[in-house]
Amino acid sequence: MMLRHTTLPPFIHPRLLFSPIADNDDDLEPLHNCISLMHMLNSRVAGSRKLFWRNVRMECERFCAENSTWNRWKWLAALQALCVYLILRLDEGQTEHNNFDYLMVAAVAAISSHLNTPEMTPSSNGRELTWKDWIFEESRRRLCVIYQILNLLVFFEPANMCSLHESQLLLAPLPAKRPLWEAADEASWRAESEKDAEAQVDFGLATSGELVKLQNGLLVDCHAPMEVARPGDAGGSSAWSAARWDEWSAGMDGFGGLVMLAASMLG
Repeated sequence: MMLRHTTLPPFIHPRLLFSPIADNDDDLEPLHNCISLMHMLNSRVAGSRKLFWRNVRMECERFCAENSTWNRWKWLAALQALCVYLILRLDEGQTEHNNFDYLMVAAVAAISSHLNTPEMTPSSNGRELTWKDWIFEESRRRLCVIYQILNLLVFFEPANMCSLHESQLLLAPLPAKRPLWEAADEASWRAESEKDAEAQVDFGLATSGELVKLQNGLLVDCHAPMEVARPGDAGGSSAWSAARWDEWSAGMDGFGGLVMLAASMLG
């Protein structure tokens, strides 16, 4: 995972690593460091695993100490790196080297507090959404999905910062489909986003495990409590309606199976 362009996890957009997108290269330092650490771990040199977790601990301490001065791209990169570390920690189980869960959780909570605001949503600021803005927002959305699914596996306190829990929705909106996520350039992305624009709808996953279709352009934002919709709001049950899984999963990337797995855990 993360050692080649073709093996990036589906919550990290290739453009973040292989094309200039952030304000400067230093903004993506947490993600670059994560990739370097993954290469070290993959080397299987004696002592590499111990050294890997020692460096992860140092990164988490740095995140907690320095995050208040960062911008949105560095917050995003740090949360993506932390997501990788947490997945590895769950897969590996507790050892003498990785036993600092509290520090990883504290780092996620501290950084999430910066991204968990309406100001971080470009489309809510009254300006046209650019490809760069869309990559940021879609990356943030996909991270939210991962962290909420982690919370289904183990108690993960930062996941409860999401105000969707008050709305009977667990994940909303669900990630965009593969053609948008894998668009090679802005022209391809814009062409894909404008294709059958009127037919495009947003989907969500209810806390019951049901796939739902968000109605009439309903704005559901787990980063903005005042915009969370509930079944009884403005039209009652028409706020969303049941949907078929094939309506959403067709054309999805690796996230499709992940969301369906989450649904099976709820149902």
